[in-house]
Amino acid sequence: MKRESVAVAIPSQNSIHQSSGSSSEEDSPQAVLMIYTLAEIAKLSTWVLEQGSIVIKNTVNELKEIPVKDGLLQANITRMSEVAKESAEFTLKEDEESVLKLLLSMVNFATMMDDYENMPADSKLKQTLQTALENNGYNKFESELEEKVLQMAKNFDVAFGEYVKVLTPEEKIKQAKLLKWYEDLKAETDEEKKIEDR
Repeated sequence: MKRESVAVAIPSQNSIHQSSGSSSEEDSPQAVLMIYTLAEIAKLSTWVLEQGSIVIKNTVNELKEIPVKDGLLQANITRMSEVAKESAEFTLKEDEESVLKLLLSMVNFATMMDDYENMPADSKLKQTLQTALENNGYNKFESELEEKVLQMAKNFDVAFGEYVKVLTPEEKIKQAKLLKWYEDLKAETDEEKKIEDR
């Protein structure tokens, strides 16, 4: 599987400060922060699709070996197979259509996994899927994803700090809502909610 990642030129590690002196809208601190953030999300999403498709594909192969499958299990195998195939075939390019496909693939993947997570814990279907997923690296994938999300959140904090440093007093007034959102985010004590709000 060949993957391309989106790279955004950042002058120093986790820095979004641009010292070019340009006054164009694309070089505004807000635009630079947005581009940086979108690039980080794209890199994480690409990793999720690449690694997740391997876990799901191997899980599907194991599930197909079950001799007797009821309708629900077969429907889940079919859905997982389709999502894994779509995820594995995705290649990120630097165009709008590719970014939209990335978002759609991520929504499909996340919805499938959310449906799995929300199945009744004592259902035979959940137990069957759980065993197959765990046999094929799902716990490791989930743990690595959590680490990557936490690191991305830390990087965002640094990038946002850089963004605030380069704002003029007038820009700070114009960006009051965004700055207030970030203050509220930093004050939040529930780590899961913090990550969701980013």
